[in-house]
Amino acid sequence: MAGSVSAESGVGKSVEGISSGQLHCQSGDALVEWRYSEQVEHGTPSTSPPYWDTDDDDDDCGPKPSELYGKYTWKIDKFSQINKRELRSNPFEVGGYKWYILIYPQGCDVCNHLSLFLCVANHDKLLPGWSHFAQFTIAVVNKDPKKSKYSDTLHRFWKKEHDWGWKKFMELPKVYDGFIDADTDTLVIKAQVQVIRLP
Repeated sequence: MAGSVSAESGVGKSVEGISSGQLHCQSGDALVEWRYSEQVEHGTPSTSPPYWDTDDDDDDCGPKPSELYGKYTWKIDKFSQINKRELRSNPFEVGGYKWYILIYPQGCDVCNHLSLFLCVANHDKLLPGWSHFAQFTIAVVNKDPKKSKYSDTLHRFWKKEHDWGWKKFMELPKVYDGFIDADTDTLVIKAQVQVIRLP
């Protein structure tokens, strides 16, 4: 079963229509900068690298900053005609690992909601001690970018908890109000993922 966060628990955050803002997460000497809405939508470059590690001794070891951060856009055609319980995006790579977006068009254990999750691909092949933190934002894009729905969280992914997201990402009637292209019946979901390498 997919893990989830809720705004009520204080673990996750769900915000509609944020026009700007930054979230900083510090762990030891590491700094992660997260960008929202118009910055993400228009590809505004960050003023600092997406991941900064002050330990200069291991420059040749591990993933480079650009490999620890990635974006993915998933266009789902004929969304209103989908009758499957769940859909998975094609896998994409961030931080040396494959990820995919999982959606439940009619809700995961809830009715009348779109459920969205980020998942580690091939989790059954991961070594028993494998775990990584990832900070991620998932957005359902509205025809008016200022009305796009964004949710973000930080989660420790590991072999037995390889997916995380929102069972009640948004109500289904709202999905059909400006989020689906009327001409092509296409829903666009965007994700940005930051894998956090701990010292």
